[in-house]
Amino acid sequence: MAELAGAAAPFIDFRDVWLAYNDELLAQRQFAVEAIDLQVAQGEFIAIVGPSGCGKSTFMKLATGLKRPSRGSIVIDGREVDGPLKISGMAFQAPSLLPWRTTLDNVLLPLEIVEPYRSQFRSKRAEYAERARALLRQVGLGGYESKYPGSCRAACSSAPASAAR
Repeated sequence: MAELAGAAAPFIDFRDVWLAYNDELLAQRQFAVEAIDLQVAQGEFIAIVGPSGCGKSTFMKLATGLKRPSRGSIVIDGREVDGPLKISGMAFQAPSLLPWRTTLDNVLLPLEIVEPYRSQFRSKRAEYAERARALLRQVGLGGYESKYPGSCRAACSSAPASAAR
């Protein structure tokens, strides 16, 4: 990668990052990710592309602190990543709606389980729910708040095209 402009430290800094999925694979020197060196400046845009199974999701798990490297270090905003980051988010390819939760409860799930919202969730649930309802209306899903994912298929096929995406 080209040198970063100026002398400022990179916002994202992967330093010789390697990942083996478990201790046995590490002992066998079987790595899923090998020797990543990457620096990204604040505000810089990059894209990670490649075929299925090449390590894109693994890279993102490392970058967001969901996985820790077997070797090397990852520094984001001047701090070494040693666990999940509060400043990042990740959307997975496969849908992950929980079929036993309503549409509204699925939307609220991240606020229930991720700090700093988790500790305030019970006291602010009504406020969060109203915001979630407004967002659902904005994408054409107003009225589906109490529906379960499996029950929405037929009804959602008549929803506006922008809501079905």
